[in-house]
Amino acid sequence: MFSYHLLYEAEGATEEAKKSNHVVRKLEKRQEERKLDPHVEEQFSSGRLLAAISSRPGQCGRADGYILEGKELEFYMKKLQKKKGKGAAA
Repeated sequence: MFSYHLLYEAEGATEEAKKSNHVVRKLEKRQEERKLDPHVEEQFSSGRLLAAISSRPGQCGRADGYILEGKELEFYMKKLQKKKGKGAAA
């Protein structure tokens, strides 16, 4: 299997573009105000995210989706915990 990110890095395309002072200040302000859900932060640290695929069936080669958060994330985390519990008891 060919890894495109290796080719991308080999061409030097990973260099960051220069940002204006205005953009830098705006990004810093956003970082200060950013509040991440503790459950989502926990998932990032474990290297695994729960997500839902929202694309319609039949869309060949494309899968659109979103990261679960809030009540929806809690619901699916409880379902996974129950499923793990049943697997250990059996």
